[in-house]
Amino acid sequence: KVNMKNRKLKRIVKSSVFTHLFSLAKYRKELYLCFHPRNRDISYDDIKTYTISSILMNTQINDLGLLVKDVLLVLVEAQSIWTVNIIPRMLEYLTESYNRYIVETKQNIYGTKKVRLPKPELYVLYTGDKVIDKKTISFKKEFFDDDCPIDIILNVITLKNSSSIIKEYIEFTKIFDKNRIKYGYTEKSINETVDYCIKHDILKEYLSEYGKEVYSNMICLNNQKAATYMYGVEKYEEGIVQGIEQGKINSFVSLFNDKRITAKEGAEYLGIGVNEFLKLVGKH
Repeated sequence: KVNMKNRKLKRIVKSSVFTHLFSLAKYRKELYLCFHPRNRDISYDDIKTYTISSILMNTQINDLGLLVKDVLLVLVEAQSIWTVNIIPRMLEYLTESYNRYIVETKQNIYGTKKVRLPKPELYVLYTGDKVIDKKTISFKKEFFDDDCPIDIILNVITLKNSSSIIKEYIEFTKIFDKNRIKYGYTEKSINETVDYCIKHDILKEYLSEYGKEVYSNMICLNNQKAATYMYGVEKYEEGIVQGIEQGKINSFVSLFNDKRITAKEGAEYLGIGVNEFLKLVGKH
């Protein structure tokens, strides 16, 4: 259960262990070597973070972008709920990354000279429990039955086909999810997860060195349903939710229907009556 009275959950949706871990040069390189194990000569300086940020909102838009030697653009998204909607989202992130690159390299996309772009590699790290046998997913195949003039292909990484730092990260998220279900979004769930992982050599070096940062960010670790819920709460507190369309309140519906929150907890946190909350989620 989510104890909304005792602790207001941190609401930095994209600021997770995932983004912090791979913002560090050492772990960026380990991640890259998971995809290109033969390229051992790569240096820390060859790989720079290229994640898209919103200047106005001061938040990250995608999970992780890496620019490697100015010739390779690696985009990685982590999700705990499986959905092929990650493909059009990734297409959006790729477009935004290319727009940024063109501007930063002072190229003219409207000119006659062909612009120079880094080659894209797209990955989705799935940390949930659903069995995913696909190693790749295609925009053209998933959405248009192969009848489409454009396509992007995402490489699917699961615990089964992962290695090294990626495998440890996925194991870490699964352990946290078990503790979150047992203890809720509490300090105990965080401490239990960190202690267990250090003891069993799962992200041990990272967790030992960056314990404070992990604690700060972990409350919103890679749980899309919780993240969507946080988004809904923020919008409510800003006075936006009253006029919001049905699609924007699905965050409340999914958590309530999945029994991750009770009607009373939702009502108390939003400052409304239980009946009003039930109307919000379509149960009354």
